[in-house]
Amino acid sequence: MMNTLVSLLTSPGGRKVNEDYCCYAEKDGFGCYILADGLGGHKKGELAAKTIGEAVKEAFTASPGFSPDYIKRYVEHARRAFSTVRDQSHANSNMKSTLVVLLIDGERALWGHIGDSRLYHFRCGKLVFQTKDHSVPQMLADSGAINQDQIRFHEDRNRLTAAFDGSAMHRFVIINKAVDIVFGDVFLICSDGFWEHITELEMESDFNQAKEPEKWLYLLEKRLLKRAKSGNDNYSALAILIDR
Repeated sequence: MMNTLVSLLTSPGGRKVNEDYCCYAEKDGFGCYILADGLGGHKKGELAAKTIGEAVKEAFTASPGFSPDYIKRYVEHARRAFSTVRDQSHANSNMKSTLVVLLIDGERALWGHIGDSRLYHFRCGKLVFQTKDHSVPQMLADSGAINQDQIRFHEDRNRLTAAFDGSAMHRFVIINKAVDIVFGDVFLICSDGFWEHITELEMESDFNQAKEPEKWLYLLEKRLLKRAKSGNDNYSALAILIDR
């Protein structure tokens, strides 16, 4: 059974309100790592992300486990909590959020996501997997109209094709089979305000220099702050290193 080293970073960036929310819980040999990026403005995004993130964590803590069904159970709990809060706050239909949920049982990893917050999986310092955004530019990249790298700067990058809005979960994508993990594997979960400023090659390079999550996020944030313009988006990240 392997352990995890975890570091968390979240910032409002150049905005007054931070509509990102990230958290994690570890219990009974299982870990649950969560990131949500709220949409809707007028603090509705902040409320959406916090409600969803806390609800997933609450459901995991009450019943920790590891399977696609457990992820579905946690996300369904969040969907009900979100719908209740939205109705009580009289929020309009623009109240939405992205969501990434990662489960680890010490030997395997499972994850699901919706929206354009991303999960990256690195092994031996190299990227081996990243989630696909639910966005218009991702659709263009999938069709060959643009390169994957062009998503970061595309004029329609903020146009999502799916987001967590309290409706049925059919757009929430969960991988079909758990991934075996080994010592040294590292996961990065981050909002678009984070990954838009940092390439995957830079993520690899900085991790190979840092070797541990806290310093890795520090180095990545330094890059971000050098490139971000005034009024830049909120940015958040969770780094999870599989340790002995």
